[in-house]
This record gives sequence, C-alpha cells and structure tokens, in this order.
Amino acid sequence: MLNFRVRLQLAEALGQTNRWYCSQYHGRKIDDPETLLAYFIKNGGARDFAERYNQAMGAENRWYCSEFYQKEIRDPETLWNYFTTHFQSRQNKTTSPAASGQLSLAC
Repeated sequence: MLNFRVRLQLAEALGQTNRWYCSQYHGRKIDDPETLLAYFIKNGGARDFAERYNQAMGAENRWYCSEFYQKEIRDPETLWNYFTTHFQSRQNKTTSPAASGQLSLAC
C-alpha cells in the first residue's frame, strides 16, 4: 500500500484541477496518467504540494491541530485534514489589512 503522502500527491496530480490545466496546456483533453504526472511535476505542482505538505506536518500546524483536538496530534492524515480545512481561514486572519497594518483612516 502506498503511504499517505504519495496517495495525496497522486490524487492531486491525477485530479480534476491538474487535469484541466494540463488539458489547457496541451489544447486537448488529457486523461493519460503519465502525461498528467509529467505536467504536474514540470509546472510546479509537485513543488507546491511539497511546500503545503511540509506546512501541514510542521510544528505550527501540529500545534493548532493539537489545540483543536485538545490532545497531541502527529498522525499525518489528521494533520493534513486539519491543514486543508483550517489553513485558509488562518491565512486570511493573518493577511487581513488590519493584521498587516494596511488600514488607514479617512476623515
């Protein structure tokens, strides 16, 4: 059985989003797994996935996830699911104009 990370990455490489971008690139519908994988790797999908996976397994996400579940979490699947569910809302809070000091007052 493939490990969790490989299954996730294959799911992204063979998934609808990459299939759409790959098909757009080639100007025709692409269903061939090797072509999809090659496109995913050559066009930054693998690098992007690696960065997100490392963030999901990292100390910051482990802390947030553990706080959420009120116990220490180290299971990759639980960390990934928490990251993909909660990361965007956490990012929005830290990159809002108020958080970045970009608010100005108009009189």
